[in-house]
Amino acid sequence: MAASDLVAPVHRRRIHPGTRATPNPAWGPEDLSRVSQGTGPFIFHLTSDNPYLNLSIEHFLLTKSHPDSHILLFYTNRPCVVIGRNQNPWLEADLKRLQAGLPVEKQVVEAVKRGGENNVSTNAVPIDLVRRRSGGGTVFHDSGNLNYSVIVPNTKAFKRSTHAEMVVRGLESLASARATSSSSAVTDERYSFGAVRVNDRNDIVMLQPDGGEWLKVSGSAYKLTRGRALHHGTLLYSSPYVNKISAFLRSPGRGLISAKGVESVRSKVGNLAWTPDPREREAIRAEITEAITREFWKMYREDSVRRPGVDEFTLPGGTEEYDELNPAVATGMQELISPSWIFEQTPIFDFASGMLEQHEVQLCANRGVLKTLTLRSPTPDPEQCGNDVVWATRKLQFGNQARTVGMRTEQRVDVAEAEVLDQEIRLHNVASWRDLLETDSGKDAKDMASSTTTTASQPNVPDALVQRLEAIFPRYP
Repeated sequence: MAASDLVAPVHRRRIHPGTRATPNPAWGPEDLSRVSQGTGPFIFHLTSDNPYLNLSIEHFLLTKSHPDSHILLFYTNRPCVVIGRNQNPWLEADLKRLQAGLPVEKQVVEAVKRGGENNVSTNAVPIDLVRRRSGGGTVFHDSGNLNYSVIVPNTKAFKRSTHAEMVVRGLESLASARATSSSSAVTDERYSFGAVRVNDRNDIVMLQPDGGEWLKVSGSAYKLTRGRALHHGTLLYSSPYVNKISAFLRSPGRGLISAKGVESVRSKVGNLAWTPDPREREAIRAEITEAITREFWKMYREDSVRRPGVDEFTLPGGTEEYDELNPAVATGMQELISPSWIFEQTPIFDFASGMLEQHEVQLCANRGVLKTLTLRSPTPDPEQCGNDVVWATRKLQFGNQARTVGMRTEQRVDVAEAEVLDQEIRLHNVASWRDLLETDSGKDAKDMASSTTTTASQPNVPDALVQRLEAIFPRYP
């Protein structure tokens, strides 16, 4: 699927069935301000699968809730890759694979054909790219991944492992109940898993049923403010795309990009349970959610009974509702969607393409904006200098601070002056790397970056080099 075929993130239709109806009364967007008045505990179930909206609601609860309150939040996102606050998207993900999207699950297509789902798209599934406000590594979300968030006072008693251990207790209680009961809606065979525990990175890992290796089923990230602490985690319970996750998170730029941001630690992952049936997946999700909620309630309010509509609520999933009734959430969502947040928060990094057909490109970018671009290639007539190959280095510097831009050659070739290019070139917006590399003093580099045609300008950049750049730095979206 071409980048131009992708619809705007906020307008995408649901790609998996189910509205996740719960028995809990709903709060409207305008009711969220009430979290500043009570200490809870509060439990929220989000019905949206929009990652930008869900993260914005989460941030609102973190910043606006009562400083002494305890909050538990659940949501499930449509397919997306979520990078940490200080990570590099070109290093953490294969952006061209994300643009190509995913095939729709076979079971969803069949449900639509039967007329059971009228609001589910059967086109290729887009994959959103998201930068969250917390640290940590890159993760993949889909309909078989449960996101949980815990927001508590940031005191000396706060430990990063506390709520991961809470989730483990919930899973263990669920497994124990299944071992002694046959009334579950989901068969034991599809839900069986080995031991679960929290490792030294505060990830939750699962021992494979055959007693083999430990697989990661949950990762965590944190955001600490002066008075509040956020711990949010993922839980792979039945991802239909679990075997594709490593491909999405394997950047072709790995080994070529030297970044100052946080790089993810790669781990083997697995599903707690597996079922190809989306409806059955919803049943698994509901059981896990309830098990975690029970443990949360034991920790913070064991002396009372949970009361739907008083302690526990659902939140609507329509972005238009927040536009009208909660501008703070709507504004936060628009920030998360913007390229200035997704790409231009990237810490400074360097890239070296490696030598391809006797040409090499190096670049430096800061906040997603190109600062220098260097092309190293053999001179047109190396015989002038005997048998030695003479390498020419052409360096372009971009931005308003461009000063010492020039072209130089190594070994016995005169230094030539080059143009100063004052324009800002955003990496995610480069449509033609060939045109940008072949820019000469008579061309506007900004125009070349947004051009869709190539030129015959010198130097003549080899196709292999252009293709490598396009694979790592595609125009996005």
